[in-house]
Amino acid sequence: MKKIAVYLLVMLCLCSNMVGCSKKAEAESAKIENKQVKNKNEKVNEKKEYQIIGNKTDKAIDIFMKNNIGKDITGITVKTSDKTEYPANMMKTGQILKVGEIAEIFYTPEDSAATSNATTDKAINVTYSVQITLSDGSQIELSSLGFEDIKKDVELCLEDGVGFAKYISKSSGMSVSTKEQELSAKIQREAAAAQAAQEAQAAQEAQAVQEQNNSQQQENYTDNTYIEPEYSEPEYQQPEEQIPQEQPPQELPPDQNSEGCLDPNDVIINPQQ
Repeated sequence: MKKIAVYLLVMLCLCSNMVGCSKKAEAESAKIENKQVKNKNEKVNEKKEYQIIGNKTDKAIDIFMKNNIGKDITGITVKTSDKTEYPANMMKTGQILKVGEIAEIFYTPEDSAATSNATTDKAINVTYSVQITLSDGSQIELSSLGFEDIKKDVELCLEDGVGFAKYISKSSGMSVSTKEQELSAKIQREAAAAQAAQEAQAAQEAQAVQEQNNSQQQENYTDNTYIEPEYSEPEYQQPEEQIPQEQPPQELPPDQNSEGCLDPNDVIINPQQ
């Protein structure tokens, strides 16, 4: 009888422990589940706080872009490498991506020769140029960015006077920085600008010399040009009336008489003649 009582007591203790353990396990499970739901809700709420830039379409590239430039961003526009001009700003009027903030970017590639000729593995074949406008009006250009090679997140940075991007590559799984590439592109742009300035200065000097030569030729032509004298018709003036002057009386020649004639006897004749 005593053994049966002891046995029942032991069974009762085991049942109590089992019930307690079960309740404890259920409490731990509920605690873990609540924590997961909380984390999930926090992620959802965190994602909803991201600004949306661009239009979400079936063909849009979806990435998360962080502003680590040091200045607020007011404009983002993207073009393929074969285009010469950037399209309209992807950001809305008044929209600002502040320093340290993250925005979800939806970019639909343009219809271009690069995208139309690319294959399904075009992630490493197509490059994009990105123009970023800052709050002070200055602009930064990323000369070559593999938009379709970005795994999910991209960080925009500014160092040594160039803007560049950091991201994880889809194709290699490695971390990528475009800083060296952007430094090289900056050197090329500065060299091209210097050459263009020299050519413009040379053209300006040549034009000045040409204008000076033209001016000199014009002066020489003006100096050698015959200038016809002006003709004015003389005015007729009536001559003054002349009063005849009285002539002095003329002496008459003396009368020639015999006294004034030579005597033939007075003429000496030269016998030698």
